[in-house]
Amino acid sequence: MADVHQDLASIVNKLNDTEVRRDVRLVRSHIYEILALATNGGDVTAALPTVVKLLAHTDIFVKRVVGELMAIYAEQVPEMVLLATNTLVQDCQDVNPLVRGHGLRVLASLQSHSTVEMLTSAVCAGLEDSSPYVRRSAALASVSLHRVSPASVTEGRIWDLLYTHLSDSDSATVASCLCALEEIFAKEKGIVISNKLGHYLISKLALFTPTVQRFVLQFLLKHSPKSKVQMFDHLNDLDESLSKSSSLATTLCSLELFCHLASDLSKVRSKAYSNAWLAIKTNLARERSEEVVTAVIDYLCTTGFPVDVLVQDYTKFFCRDDESIFLIRQKIRMLSRLITPDNAESILEELARSARHLCSGTLREMVESVVEAMSMKPEIEESCVVFFKKLLQLGNADFLDCVIQLLPTVTFSNSQHWLTLAPCIQDNYQQIQSVSGKVALLEIIRAHGSLLRNAPEILEQMLWEQEEKDSDKEEHMQKRDVSSHHTQQRHHSDSQKLKLTLLGAMVKMCFEHPGKLQPLLAKLMEQCIKDENRHVRDRALFLYGYLLGRVKREANSSLICL
Repeated sequence: MADVHQDLASIVNKLNDTEVRRDVRLVRSHIYEILALATNGGDVTAALPTVVKLLAHTDIFVKRVVGELMAIYAEQVPEMVLLATNTLVQDCQDVNPLVRGHGLRVLASLQSHSTVEMLTSAVCAGLEDSSPYVRRSAALASVSLHRVSPASVTEGRIWDLLYTHLSDSDSATVASCLCALEEIFAKEKGIVISNKLGHYLISKLALFTPTVQRFVLQFLLKHSPKSKVQMFDHLNDLDESLSKSSSLATTLCSLELFCHLASDLSKVRSKAYSNAWLAIKTNLARERSEEVVTAVIDYLCTTGFPVDVLVQDYTKFFCRDDESIFLIRQKIRMLSRLITPDNAESILEELARSARHLCSGTLREMVESVVEAMSMKPEIEESCVVFFKKLLQLGNADFLDCVIQLLPTVTFSNSQHWLTLAPCIQDNYQQIQSVSGKVALLEIIRAHGSLLRNAPEILEQMLWEQEEKDSDKEEHMQKRDVSSHHTQQRHHSDSQKLKLTLLGAMVKMCFEHPGKLQPLLAKLMEQCIKDENRHVRDRALFLYGYLLGRVKREANSSLICL
């Protein structure tokens, strides 16, 4: 703290030096140091008398920094406000419009009742100023004035002046006035947009900058025409910004307003979507920012944009190898929505090609999207099976693991599709390392094991691996290998899950291959009945009783036949 006071005192001494104050660069540097100290939590109130004097400085940068400091300490040191007021009032009448605008902004930021009268006069004069910058500053300053003294704005002529300037030649001034009026009338749910005002703003859209266009379009969502004639007038005026704008954001905002106005006219909305897509497609081709393209695709996916409008241009969403992962994910998300029987082969070929460059998490999202699309469109099943087959044949252990985990959730309307996937599963199952992947493989065997020629060999190998793990576990226990409690719990849970699934698959497949699997099932059943986990023991005893009862029933049936 002592160092802060010493630094501050040193800076103040320099600013009080006549030679230093003649050098604009030094003044800038020292005043900025004071602002830095204040921003970092230092107490610079001792420097405020010197700082206030610098409000009269000719350099606009110095004025701005002093204004920031005044705004920070206005409530804490009210006497400094009184010292600064006269200078700020003079600034509001300066020849330079930048100084006038800055004076208005600082005077408004002081938020003091002692400045209400002067700020009211300055705002009224600023709204009539010849400089657009000053008019904007005055419009925004009226909000600060309303917070300190609402009556000065609502009972005076300020709100009326703000309405008048909605027809200002400067688009940023129009936006500032709209913001100010919305804040001033917040208790009345904001500004009321009459049909005349709505028609005027829409007709003048082309004259506004893209930023102001987006703001005005969002603002007009509050407006609802009273008659169809008025609505169609609005739609006709809006058509140009919808279909011919060079700004993606403006096109999307225009589309949102268009759909709001034509909420009861489905054909008009469909035409609007088609026109908007033509503009979006053109702008996307020119767009170089991946963040913008990603945001647009996200908009198309989440707002219910009609798929039939986009499907003819599905190739626009094909991925490039040099694109970032977040953009590829969005394109994959879009492509999965655009799959139809006509383009399924082409889109799924593109997804399979892109899969080589994806991490396992993104690949999982891709496969889940394709599975969801297939569940809604059974006619694309055959193409999806080819897609799954290509992923299984990529030779990547992570990819294989990911696909295997999702396959049990797939329901084919034609079970013969599993015949296409079975050879790939048999050829690559040894690469599966995760417990979740092995559990998924066992579920596939349990459900479709009759189609897997090597199912008994797979079950035998997994039983052997499980025995090895149990043996290793016993060794560790004997050596008192102390690992973390969390790790032990996780391994125990994984082993339990794997044993339960293996037991179910073995019992099911034993009816298909009794000669090969009966000895293996007996060994597994014996291990599970002796297992330390109650769930495993109970499942094993239940299945043992089920098998025993089935054998007795079949034996009795044979005797009756004899």
